[in-house]
Amino acid sequence: MQITKIAKIGKEDKFAVFVNGVLKIFLSGQSILDSELSVGQEITDEKLEDLTAVASVDQLYLKTLKYLSIRLRSEGEINQYLKRKGASLEQQKTISNRLKAMDLINDERFAEAFIHDKLMLSPSSKRKITYELKKKHLAEDIIKNSLTNDQISDEDNLKKMIALKRRQSKYQDDLKLMQYLVRNGFNYGDVKRAISYENDS
Repeated sequence: MQITKIAKIGKEDKFAVFVNGVLKIFLSGQSILDSELSVGQEITDEKLEDLTAVASVDQLYLKTLKYLSIRLRSEGEINQYLKRKGASLEQQKTISNRLKAMDLINDERFAEAFIHDKLMLSPSSKRKITYELKKKHLAEDIIKNSLTNDQISDEDNLKKMIALKRRQSKYQDDLKLMQYLVRNGFNYGDVKRAISYENDS
């Protein structure tokens, strides 16, 4: 068998590979370089089978890039996405490693960005942020390190949340406000003291 044509497809990093005049597989430019493919090259059935496996990873990789283009993702989110797409554990690892090598996924950076965006939108407790980061499949040590930032203070965020919620009529009631704050991860004792301090000031 012989590679008779390699053609670029659209704007993506995607090339059609023709064998004996018939379209056989789609590969990324990097995979073509890594496999040292060229027009006129003779390939065996075994080589074509290997390339088909590479093509499968490339297709998953391109889909993952689109998934990443929407927003930052954690490595755990990427693996969950690939699992939904039918990727094997080996394929998940291969694609994750490729993305990490290109610095397209970085859990430390993801955690920092997530916390920053979360606090920009609304004051939150460390407990709530921890819960939400765990849902993103981040490692415990990364979550812990990200929350040691001095700018993240439950005391300050609690005060901000109280001031924010007091603007709403239903939270003029201390009990309702306390219940809301505790549901959002703030410590009951801290909430009670903060509201007591607010009432005394």
